[in-house]
Amino acid sequence: MVYGHRTVRWADAKFTRRFSGAAVPPRPELYGRAAVADAWKAWFRFLLAYAISVGLIFGLVVLVGTIDKGAPLLVWLNPPTKVLSYSLIWPIVTTIWPGKAPEPAKENQ
Repeated sequence: MVYGHRTVRWADAKFTRRFSGAAVPPRPELYGRAAVADAWKAWFRFLLAYAISVGLIFGLVVLVGTIDKGAPLLVWLNPPTKVLSYSLIWPIVTTIWPGKAPEPAKENQ
């Protein structure tokens, strides 16, 4: 749901390049504000995926009946919560040090 469209678009582009000989598109140059925006978009995309998975786990706990019976399911919240917390480091660091534009190539004279 969160990564589906992006993943299918990536796979289609890879398949097209592999089997029809299409040219490799240039990679976006991410520095400055573009790098910061891309890092935060990626983190918010992960946050949305996390929210969906937490909602599904709580839905399963409700489906089981009581919190006592559903407690073993809540253990599954620990790993994605850690990953969400650790993945916040990258956008923060990118915001503080966004990276510089590449130096223009100097031509030999």
